[in-house]
This record gives sequence, C-alpha cells and structure tokens, in this order.
Amino acid sequence: MQSIYTGYKCISCRSEFVLLSEDIKKMAKGRYVACPYCSSKKVKIENCNNSLKECMGHDAYKKVHGALRQVRNG
Repeated sequence: MQSIYTGYKCISCRSEFVLLSEDIKKMAKGRYVACPYCSSKKVKIENCNNSLKECMGHDAYKKVHGALRQVRNG
C-alpha cells in the first residue's frame, strides 16, 4: 500500500514540507518538486507516512490565527 503523505527537506534552506503522494504521481513528465519557501530544486525525500501527525511528530507546532506554525525543531 502506498503512503498518503511524503515529507521533503530542502537542502538550501533546510525547511521541511509535506505533500500528498497522489499529487506527486499526477505531475506531468518533466516537472519537478521545488521548495515552497526558497524555490530551490534541491529537495530530498525524508519520509513517507499514512498519518500527517507522524510526518510532523518530531517538531512542535502551535495554531496561530488558524494556521499551524512550527515552534521548535526536533
């Protein structure tokens, strides 16, 4: 069974982000995944999970004005 979420880490700015694995498979040939923070193409796959909490489990997050914000790095 394929995992639902795929975690990525940017090599340039070292930030992490999560994308749906289904959307990655739908991407057209010749396209690439880029960091949403610095637009770098240098990203690597960190982990693949079925639970978003598992992807975000190593850091601490809090809700600020309805959006999740990272408070502490693990």
